[in-house]
Amino acid sequence: MKVTIDGKTIEVEPGTTILQAARRLGIDIPTLCYVEGFEPVSACFLCAVQIEGRPNLSPACSMPVSDGMVVDASGDEVRAARRMALELLLSDHAGDCVAPCHAACPAGLDIAGFAFPIAAGRPRDAMPIIADRLALPRALGQVCPRLCEEHCRRGGLDESVSIAALHRFAAHVDLEEEEPYLPPKAPATGRSVAIIGAGPAGLAAAYYLLQRGHDCTLFDAQPEPGGMLRYGIPEYRLPNEALDAEVDLIRRLGAQFEMNRRWGRDFTLQELRDRFDAVFIAIGAQRSQSLRCEGDELAWSGIDFLDRVAKGERPELGQRVIVVGGGNTAMDVCRTAVRLGAPEVIVLYRRTRREMPCLMEEVEGAEEEGVQIEYLVAPTRLQRNPDGTLTVTCLRMELGEPDESGRRRPVPIAGSEFSLQADTVIAAIGQTVELEPAQADGLEVTRWGLAVNPQTLQTNLPDVFAGGDAVSGPDLAVRAVAAGRLAAVSIDQYLRGEPVVGERQPVNILMRRLDDTELAELYRAIEQKPRVRGRMIDPQRRRETFEEIEAPLDPDQARAEAGRCMTCGCRKVDACKLRVYATQYGADPYRFEGERRRFAQDLSHPEVIYEPGKCILCDTCVRVAQQAGEELGLTIIGRGFQVAVGVPFGGTLAEGLRRAARQAAEVCPTGAIALRTARACDLCRSQTPHELPAETFSA
Repeated sequence: MKVTIDGKTIEVEPGTTILQAARRLGIDIPTLCYVEGFEPVSACFLCAVQIEGRPNLSPACSMPVSDGMVVDASGDEVRAARRMALELLLSDHAGDCVAPCHAACPAGLDIAGFAFPIAAGRPRDAMPIIADRLALPRALGQVCPRLCEEHCRRGGLDESVSIAALHRFAAHVDLEEEEPYLPPKAPATGRSVAIIGAGPAGLAAAYYLLQRGHDCTLFDAQPEPGGMLRYGIPEYRLPNEALDAEVDLIRRLGAQFEMNRRWGRDFTLQELRDRFDAVFIAIGAQRSQSLRCEGDELAWSGIDFLDRVAKGERPELGQRVIVVGGGNTAMDVCRTAVRLGAPEVIVLYRRTRREMPCLMEEVEGAEEEGVQIEYLVAPTRLQRNPDGTLTVTCLRMELGEPDESGRRRPVPIAGSEFSLQADTVIAAIGQTVELEPAQADGLEVTRWGLAVNPQTLQTNLPDVFAGGDAVSGPDLAVRAVAAGRLAAVSIDQYLRGEPVVGERQPVNILMRRLDDTELAELYRAIEQKPRVRGRMIDPQRRRETFEEIEAPLDPDQARAEAGRCMTCGCRKVDACKLRVYATQYGADPYRFEGERRRFAQDLSHPEVIYEPGKCILCDTCVRVAQQAGEELGLTIIGRGFQVAVGVPFGGTLAEGLRRAARQAAEVCPTGAIALRTARACDLCRSQTPHELPAETFSA
């Protein structure tokens, strides 16, 4: 019998289905409920095709071919039907593709994935997973504000997992080895990239471009690589030796560095474009903002102050230092001033403690070290006194309506003027991007920085890309690292002559907020354990030294802390056919959003976990249990919205799947049934989940 599918003709035996014929032709027709060796049930209708001469679509998995049949398996109508089928299946999906911490990480770090091997006592096995998404994990483990930890579900039970401390630990252990982890490199392409700026964005871009086989040369105005990680963050937070070790890995991958070279002074953009095949601009935001008040030229720049100290200077500060600002830079400045011997350090912040944009632990640490913080105060004038000291005239403030940042705007209180005396005033109220060289070289700019396509980071010059603070203005180092990785993807596409589209993001389902009953179900099998913390040096010692404040976790601490991870994301996230096809067909998981099924977990089986909210009723596990000869097996239970797969006669999952549990987990297309010890690995793109020892898991 002859059948033609998408213009390709093949001869097949009678009884052959359209799906089987298509597979022989190498044509991909998606399926969720079809399993080779089982009778097709046509439950998901994802394999719908259009048969010439028929008004309706037909399921390819169960429709036998007829002689001369002509089939459209990829037309617009067919794709639209598949997309709708996927959106309907996703409409009440009660499960997360990735954990909330993973979704909140700007770099997209697979947190549960790297926590697994640490919990199993194999921290070096975590490095390929970490390095796939996060360059400089040792440094970021110390300075990252940990947006991921704010979204950790464990925080609703006791305390969030110490995620940053864990990837800091894994990187620390790895860097102590004689041969630290180096990612594999593709064969050399013969293409070269110039990177302006050797801070976190530039270093990350080089790290990922070098892996793709492209040569990279980094140009930077400073003597050593690192950018703000080296010259804007004091050593008590990030020791130079830790940063040096990670920069050395990038050197070992093949990066070249040309230091003390400033854009606009030592080279132009056009000179780099003539010399290299592409350029990535990662200059950061290193121009300090002034206080914008009378006499503001008398104040030191916070960034310049930290830069001088990082280069070994010890500026004379006098008896009283006033620091203006409430961000991380202000906290770094005031705590550095303490370590330089200033007897009295005062921070002035124009809002309240609640509105401070820095980490609260930085504020608490500063106070422990003797720093005074005055809230709702803003300087209005600086004057030099005859004895060389400064008079700082201030106003008390009150909070008004929120501004564009979402924080309540400080409003001066009439008649509240007062004065403070100081030997040194340091302004740490923000930074901006130096845009003059960019504009002189023909680049478009915005009010924040360089103008780029946000999906690709390509500028108005096709061979020039930009990212990090150079685009966004002053932001987090982890976002700069994420931008460097995205730039590497886009630049690689450009250098290979492919369409520059950036990195395609998979569809991610995130459950809406769980109610108290669902949270109780989630936490039912989790034992409460306190968060593990590294050893801290005492405040008095901190006042006298730039020694690192907090030591890395030791192996026992790291293993215990990693074991607190609840593995909130799907165990089959990268092997989930529903997610793969939703991404392929551009499905909107929230198109038909309405009432969803309630989150539930069946933990009664020693081998597998069952989450009915992820089940699409494909019936595959039911047939697997039946074929295996299970006494009870599985069946479809319930009616209407409450229908689900379950064990008949009120039996437990352990009773229903005595022999076929592993096979049921392997054939489940969505991870509704998953092995307890499984962890699908994004690195190898495997459809077979990896496994770890059962003792790794607490539940």
